[in-house]
Amino acid sequence: MVFIIVVLTVLITILWDPQRQWWELIAILILSGSLALVEFIVSKNDLTPSSSYVLWCATILSLTYLAFKVPLHIMVALFFVLLAIRRLLSLKTGHSIIKKIFDATFWIAIATVFYHWSALLYLLVFVSIFLYVRNDFRHWATPFIALGCVWVLLFTYDYVWDNHVISSLWDLYKSSYLWEYTVFQSQEIILFFLIIFSVFGLFIYLTKLIDIQQSVRPRFTIMTFMGLCGIALFLIDFESFCNGGYLFLILPLSVFIARAVHAINHKIFKEILLWIPVLLLLGSFLLY
Repeated sequence: MVFIIVVLTVLITILWDPQRQWWELIAILILSGSLALVEFIVSKNDLTPSSSYVLWCATILSLTYLAFKVPLHIMVALFFVLLAIRRLLSLKTGHSIIKKIFDATFWIAIATVFYHWSALLYLLVFVSIFLYVRNDFRHWATPFIALGCVWVLLFTYDYVWDNHVISSLWDLYKSSYLWEYTVFQSQEIILFFLIIFSVFGLFIYLTKLIDIQQSVRPRFTIMTFMGLCGIALFLIDFESFCNGGYLFLILPLSVFIARAVHAINHKIFKEILLWIPVLLLLGSFLLY
C-alpha cells in the first residue's frame, strides 16, 4: 500500500509538472528504500507499539519533497543517514560495538558528501556512545577512524579525477539565519508547522521521560537529538532547511505522532493526529 501511494504520487506529480525530468523516477526507489528502513528501525527497536502509524506518517510527510522540489542527492543522503541510525540503535545488543560505531560514522560521512549539513548528525554517534558504551576509549576513537577512511577515499578521488569534491564541501557551509528573514513564502508555512510539532514532541518527551522504561530510554534520546539537529538546521540555515533539510525531522516526528496516537484514548483526537500529515502534504501542494 505504501509503495503504491509513493509510485502514484510521484507519477502524477511528474505528469502534472512538465518541468520535471523523467530521471527523477529513481526517487521512487530511494524513497521506498528509506521508508523500508524506517519500518525496520521502528519495529526492531520497540519505538512504538506494533502498528503502521509511523510508516503512514513517514510516507505522507516524505512525499512533501515533491512540492518543495527537494534535490535527489538530499534524498540519497537521507537514506544513508537512516542506515546510520539503524546501526546506532542496534548498540543496545552489546555485540560488535566497534563495527557498529564505525559503520554508523561511515554512513553519515557518505551522507555528508551528498548533503553537507548531514554533518550535524555526527552528534548522534557520540550521544549513542555515551548512552551505551562510554567506558571504553576505543569506542570514542572509532568515529575518527571511520571519518578518516572517508576523507582518504575523497582525497584519492580528488587526486585521480581532479573534481575538487573536498574543497566544494567546505564552500557549501553558508549560513542563512532564520532571524535574518523578514519575508517568507507561503509554502514555508508548512515547515513552520513541522517545527512546531517537533518542539512540542521534544517538550512531551522531556516531561514524560520518567514514564519511559529505562531499557528503551536511550533510543528515544537518540530520536530526540536527531530532532534537535533538524531544529538547529532550521535556525542556522533556513534556506537549506527549506530545500530538503527538513526531511531529517520526519523519523523522530513520525515516532512522536505514532506514540501520541497510542497514548490518546479519545477517537476523534486519534483521527486528527493521523490526518495531520495528509493536511501538511496537501497544504504544501496548494501553497506551491
